[in-house]
Amino acid sequence: MSVVLKPTVNNIINLWFGADTPIRQYKIKLNPDLWGACQQINQDFYPPSKSQYIEQYRKSDKVAFAKAVLEELDRN
Repeated sequence: MSVVLKPTVNNIINLWFGADTPIRQYKIKLNPDLWGACQQINQDFYPPSKSQYIEQYRKSDKVAFAKAVLEELDRN
């Protein structure tokens, strides 16, 4: 069973903001480039809602994060 994810907004949101489960860990292992881009963006990301905690991110914050990750992937 291969779980190589396409870099889409929904896949990035589910991968980064999803509950920490063995399936998620498996997806992270099989998608190191996508996970690395998420980690890179997370260092300097400021959500539009100005929320300080990931748990309080709105849907628009998560979408903005995913779009920033997609831009990072395009640059590399």
